[in-house]
Amino acid sequence: MPAARLQIAPYARQHRRPLLDLMNRSRWTHTHLDWQSIPDWLADESAAVWLAFADNELLGYIGLSQSVAGWRWLRLLGIGELRKPRLILRQLWARAEAACQDAADAGIACLMLANWLPAYFAELSFQYRDDLVMLQHIGSRLPPRRDSLAAVRPLESEDLPQLAGIDKLAFAPPWQIERAELWQAYRACAFSTVATIRGAVVGYQLCARHDAAAHLARLAVHPAHQGRGVASLLLHELLSDLLRRGISAISVNTQASNHRSQRLYQRFGFLHNGKEYPVWQKTLGMARVKA
Repeated sequence: MPAARLQIAPYARQHRRPLLDLMNRSRWTHTHLDWQSIPDWLADESAAVWLAFADNELLGYIGLSQSVAGWRWLRLLGIGELRKPRLILRQLWARAEAACQDAADAGIACLMLANWLPAYFAELSFQYRDDLVMLQHIGSRLPPRRDSLAAVRPLESEDLPQLAGIDKLAFAPPWQIERAELWQAYRACAFSTVATIRGAVVGYQLCARHDAAAHLARLAVHPAHQGRGVASLLLHELLSDLLRRGISAISVNTQASNHRSQRLYQRFGFLHNGKEYPVWQKTLGMARVKA
């Protein structure tokens, strides 16, 4: 297939069914871990998605998350079977990267969930940066509850604007999430609490339930209150609640480079279960010039 026959166009509503069909039938796909389903995400007019066509046939697609602090995640990617993935991917990426450059984005990250991604993304100048590791809670014993000035209460929807601010202070790009994504996570999670000191919210946790298992999706503490037992209190209260409900299969993800986070979880009985996913990133040229 000559490159001249390939046309790259932005996603429009009439492309929804062909895109979903290609996603379901192709092995050359990638879907980022997210709270929102692909159909719901595509319905958002702000979704950054481009499609590759040849003779009106959809051959591939690429989608990027909303920019948060100048960083985006590769949200979805797919190439049709028996096609030329390298050619299609390069042209899709060229259009997506140009849009990010126009928006003055700092970079793009990709969680390598599919085995076919690394070889192609190395050619696009992505580089390995970290690993997302999964920890699993073992047993039903917890360490003694430490004294803390903080108190724990249920998370209310009115807390979300403040929590979005705490989240951006607690995490560095590209790990920050914006308010809309926080709202989606809150709606999807069964156990959500905040930590307060003298009435002020200083941290929060979101935990999802899957039948008899649970996954700690988010734990964040304002930097000014880190190291004061706030995260330990949130985690102790959550695990105590889950164990009382008979839920002992509890997982959490964290970065391999986040040793402080891992020490906290290990103290509570979490162990690495052997699953890890590489995180690759590309810093955009415009960001390098500005630095």
